[in-house]
Amino acid sequence: MAVSVHAQEPIHWDVVDQIMDEAFENSELMENASWLVDVFAPRNTKSPGYIAAAEWAAESLRSYGLSNARLEPYEFGVGYVNEYVSIHMMSPQYMPIIAYPATWSSGTDGKIQGPAVFMNFDEIVTEADLEPYRGQLNNAVIFTSPMRQLPPLYEAPATRYSTEQLNEMAEIPIGPQAARAERIHPREGKIPQQQVVEFVYDQGAAVLVRTDGRNDFGTVAVENTRYTLDNRLWDLNAPLRPAELVMATEHYNRVLRILEKDIPVEIEVDLRVTFNDENLNDYNVVAEIPGTDLAHEIVVFGAHLQSNPAGGGASDNAAGVVACMEVARIFKKLGLAPRRTVRIGLWGGHEMGVFGNKSHVANNFADPDTREYKEDYDNLSAYFNLDQGNGRIRGVPIQGNERLRAIFTEWMKPLRNIGMNHLFATGMEHEAYEDVGLPSFYFVQDRMDTRQYHSNMDAYDRLVAEDLMANTVILATFVYHAAMRDERLPRFVPAPW
Repeated sequence: MAVSVHAQEPIHWDVVDQIMDEAFENSELMENASWLVDVFAPRNTKSPGYIAAAEWAAESLRSYGLSNARLEPYEFGVGYVNEYVSIHMMSPQYMPIIAYPATWSSGTDGKIQGPAVFMNFDEIVTEADLEPYRGQLNNAVIFTSPMRQLPPLYEAPATRYSTEQLNEMAEIPIGPQAARAERIHPREGKIPQQQVVEFVYDQGAAVLVRTDGRNDFGTVAVENTRYTLDNRLWDLNAPLRPAELVMATEHYNRVLRILEKDIPVEIEVDLRVTFNDENLNDYNVVAEIPGTDLAHEIVVFGAHLQSNPAGGGASDNAAGVVACMEVARIFKKLGLAPRRTVRIGLWGGHEMGVFGNKSHVANNFADPDTREYKEDYDNLSAYFNLDQGNGRIRGVPIQGNERLRAIFTEWMKPLRNIGMNHLFATGMEHEAYEDVGLPSFYFVQDRMDTRQYHSNMDAYDRLVAEDLMANTVILATFVYHAAMRDERLPRFVPAPW
């Protein structure tokens, strides 16, 4: 029975108590995380690991008793798989090198061995700056940026938000806000970077190398290749994708220090990748718990299943996926009967531009390109998103909608003892829903260790089980209350067209 201290906003204390008991006493979070991170990773879009993970997740949701668990196709483009990578310094001394191909990088033409050449792309201003390298780059491994300084780390890389920090974040800003400084394009006044890339490959270079620009201790964050004509690397007819490696900073710096002594360095590289263009579809995983008297209305919650290919994608974002799956399991285990239909979505194509979620929104709610509203546009109550990693949820933004403050304040009351205490005036809105004027919410979470994100060290061992359990309770509480209230959550953003 719902007990209320606020006549218009009941709190389902008894249900939250049951959710907590199940989440903390019978959790399946970490076992599910091991399947995603240990067995199926990497889960890059359309890769064998991603497809296996999607099929496993759909089958798991069916086994919990959800309805219509399915792989939902959407058009994406060419898939990419890193099949094999091996990099070694062969002289003046031998050293195995930590490095990974940038996503959608091409491979090498078999195993190659060539000279390391430092060619600072930022200092290539005119065509004349290219001339000293003409005829010098056959099979060369091009180090494209200067050494990075690595200051000692005196503070813990993982921290919790303090109460004071959260209070400051929750303050409503008053008065004019500081304007963002205008960013100058890094190659303004210089020849285009692509001209530099085309030159080095015309001269026979084998591979480009850089660091990720932020990590050390052998951690490498891997993003899409930077040295290309087109950012849409997955398009069927995308132009040249160079062979590009992202190298651990310590190994990168060692090579450059040797070169500074005028000692040649020989690098061996064997990089094998495949591009899948047989089927241009990628897939979301979607399932429902049908509603009762308000079944035509919908509450959606989800997280992205796709991950960057260097590591296991534990914090980014198996942490969100397993919490969402656990919410679905708990709803069915407890026999909860939400008034609205509750839909879980595990999304593909996230790191390339939120493709999976945007496709779901366009097909079910509104298409921002055609400006076509769909039947369920007025039936969506809210979308709740988990994509801030491994840390515990500490609050949620009301997106400037003060009508939500009283509602969310009530919902948080059973959650204060697990750290959910704050509302923020503004915050991240999910792009796919924001684009069409629908309410969506990212939870604010502790940032545990930013070295994990997109990196080779985003591993199962970095997950914090207690935080994932607490996040499950918080997400389940918000989804359940949104599904049970008499009215949909109030919207404040007018329809965009």
